[in-house]
Amino acid sequence: MKRTTAIVCLSSLLITAGCSDSKSGSGKSGNDEQKASGAVIKQFADAWVKAWAPDGKPDAAGALTDNPTVFAKRLDDTDTALVASTVTVSPQGDPKCSDANNCTQELAVEAQLRGIGAMKWTSTATAVKTGDAWKIKASGDTIYPGLGDANYLKRVRALPARASILDRNGVALTANRPVVIVGVASGITATPATYAAFTKNLQVDGAKLAARAKAAPAGQFVDAITIRAEQWEALRPTMSKLPGVLTMGGTQSLPPNATFARSIIGTMKTATADTLKNAGTQASAQDQVGTTGLQYAFQQQLAGTPGGTVTLRDGKTKLTIKTVFSQKGTAGKPVKTTLDTNMQKAAEAALATSKLQASLVAVQASTGQILAAANGPTVAAYNRAFQGQYAPGSTFKIVTSAALLASGETAATPLPCTNTINVFGKTFKNYDGLAAYGAGTMQKAFNESCNTAFISQHARLPKDAMTKTAAMFGIGRDLNLSISAYGGQVPAPKDDVAEAASMIGQGTVTASPLAISLVAAAVDHGTAMKPVLVPGKDAAGAAASPLPAATVANLRTFMRTTVTSGTGSVLAGSGAVAAKTGTAEVVSGGKVITNAWMAGYRGDVAFAVIVEGGTSGSHTAGPILKTFLASFK
Repeated sequence: MKRTTAIVCLSSLLITAGCSDSKSGSGKSGNDEQKASGAVIKQFADAWVKAWAPDGKPDAAGALTDNPTVFAKRLDDTDTALVASTVTVSPQGDPKCSDANNCTQELAVEAQLRGIGAMKWTSTATAVKTGDAWKIKASGDTIYPGLGDANYLKRVRALPARASILDRNGVALTANRPVVIVGVASGITATPATYAAFTKNLQVDGAKLAARAKAAPAGQFVDAITIRAEQWEALRPTMSKLPGVLTMGGTQSLPPNATFARSIIGTMKTATADTLKNAGTQASAQDQVGTTGLQYAFQQQLAGTPGGTVTLRDGKTKLTIKTVFSQKGTAGKPVKTTLDTNMQKAAEAALATSKLQASLVAVQASTGQILAAANGPTVAAYNRAFQGQYAPGSTFKIVTSAALLASGETAATPLPCTNTINVFGKTFKNYDGLAAYGAGTMQKAFNESCNTAFISQHARLPKDAMTKTAAMFGIGRDLNLSISAYGGQVPAPKDDVAEAASMIGQGTVTASPLAISLVAAAVDHGTAMKPVLVPGKDAAGAAASPLPAATVANLRTFMRTTVTSGTGSVLAGSGAVAAKTGTAEVVSGGKVITNAWMAGYRGDVAFAVIVEGGTSGSHTAGPILKTFLASFK
C-alpha cells in the first residue's frame, strides 16, 4: 500500500512538483531563490537607471555587486563613452536559477545617446548568493554583452550639413562656411593681457571668461566666441601668441557677411542649457546651434538628425570587434522665407547712410509678405524692426483720418491749424517745423501733418473709435510670426487727453516699424494683411475686413499729395510714391527727444522707416527712403 502511494506521489510530482508534507521541499526552495535574486536584480536595474540619469552616481549600483569599486567605475565609464542622457533597464520574465546560489535574468536596456538617439540591447544580470546575501556578479557583460573585463564601447557621431535659409526665389541666404572657435585653456594659463585682448579685439567680457576658465575642470577648452575664418586670420598675429589662447576649426551656417539680415536670420553659437533644450534631444552640448532669429526658430528643421555608430572594441588591441549600433542621419530641410535678397541689400545700404540708429521694413502690400527688414547703421542682435515698441507719431494720422472719415467727415471738412490746442488742461503743439496756417481742410492737415487740426476733432469720435479703427489696419493683434514681432497697441483712452494724444500717435499708442509698414500696405491694398516671413509656417491672409472703399480712395489721395505737395516732397522724384511723415516725442535718459518716421508705398511695395533721435520724418527718415527706393523699380 505504501509502495502504491509512493508511485502515485511520484507521478503527481512530475506534474505538480508537489505532494510532500515537507515545507522545505525543492519547489518552495526554488521559488524563494527566484524571489530573492529577482529582488536584488530589480534593485540593481533601478540603481543603474539612477546612475545614468543627469548628474547620477554609480555607487548605489556598484554596492549591489560583488565588486563594488570595480563595477561602479565600469558602469560610469560606459555611460561616459556612450554619452547617455537617460536609460531604462527592465528585467524580463523571472530569474532562472541553475542552483540555490546562482540565478540569471535578462535585462532589456534602452539608452538615450545624447545627440544621436535611442540604442537598445539585452544583457544578462547574474545574481550570486554569498552567505545570506544576494549580489550581482560584477561583470562587464551585465552592462553590455561582450564587454567582459577589458573590452569597451566606442561611439562616433556624424552631423549632416546644416540646411540653408532661402529667400523668396530660392536663393541661399546662408551656407556652411569655415569658422574658428576661439577660447582659452582652463585654469590659470591665460594671463590678464590675454583676457584684455579678448575684450578689445573680440568684444568678449574678459573678466567673465577668466572666471569661467578658473572654474572649468583641468584640461578643458573654454570657448569664448565663434568667428569667421577670415576674421581670425586678421587677428591671428596678435591673438595666437598670447598665453592660454586655444582655437578649434569648424563650420557654421552663415550669411555672406556678418551684417546681412542678421536680425532676421539670427546667430549661432555653441549650445547653452537654454539653446540645447530648444535644439532637441538629438543635439549635443558641443554643437553649434541657433541662438536667435530663424536659426533658433527652425533649429531642428535646419539641423536635421545626426547619425552615429557604436562599436565594441578590444581592450588590448583597440581594434573593432563589431559594430553594435548604427543610425543613419537625415539631412536638414531648408527654410524658405519671403525675403528678397536684392531688396534686403538695398535696405541695409540705405540705413548705412544714417548716423543714427534706424530700422526699415518693406512688405508686399497685397500679401503681407516681408520683403526686407533691416536695422542699422551698426549690427545689432535686437531686431528693432520687428520688436521695437515706438510711439508712431504722425504716421498714425493714417488711422486717425480713417476714423474721422468714418464719423462723416470728408477730405474737404474744415480743420483749422493753430499753433497749440488745449484739451482739459493739456497743451498740444505741432512739430517744430510747422507754422500755423489757420483755415484748411482735412487733406491739407494730413499733407502738412498738423497735430492741432486733428486734435480739434477729438470730440467727434467715440471713446473706442481709435482702438477699433486701428484694428482695421491690423494694429493691436498678435502677429504670430516665426520670430518675435510686436503688433502694436491702441488702448481705449482713459480720458479726453489720452484720446487726443492717440490721434497723433502719442500717449499709450505704440507700434513696431513692421506694424506701421502694414498700415501703409492696408491703404495700398485696401485690406490689412497678416505679415508672413516663412510661408506655410506663418498665418497668411486678411488681418481684418476690407477698409471702406471711400476711405481707401481718400487715404490714397492724402498720401500721394503728401509727396507731391506736402511734407513727403523729398520723395517727389522717386516715382508714384504715396507717403506719410511722422515725428514722435519720447523720453530717453530723462530727456525729451524725437524719433523720425516715414511710411508709404509704391506699386505693391509698402514700407516704414524710423530713425531714433531724428529731427523729423521729412528731413531724417525721408532721405533714407529715397536711397532705398532708388535701388529698385
